[in-house]
Amino acid sequence: MSNKSRPLRIQFHVNQEELDIIEQKQAASRMTGREAFMRKLVLEGRVLVLDVPEFRQFSALLGRCAGSLNQIARRVNSTGRLYSGELSEAKAALEQLTEEMRKVYQQLTKIKA
Repeated sequence: MSNKSRPLRIQFHVNQEELDIIEQKQAASRMTGREAFMRKLVLEGRVLVLDVPEFRQFSALLGRCAGSLNQIARRVNSTGRLYSGELSEAKAALEQLTEEMRKVYQQLTKIKA
């Protein structure tokens, strides 16, 4: 299968010790694809592992907001009724969470190893 966005191939040889080190670093990065791991390491000079509990909490909260919006949509579709302001409140909360999550992610990706 060809990769149309990356048609060029680079190969290099390593010994077993070097391969073990590469595999250890890849495992620590939590990246599953060796090619993507090597590309990121070479192009950016580092692979940053983001394990931030607050980020996971934001993500969970965002999921709950999306679930609430889905419930509202189902009720509206089945009954034709929408309680005053609930949709706009839910949408505003979801937009705020999305924006906050984007800000946190941008700050985390700027961290230099």
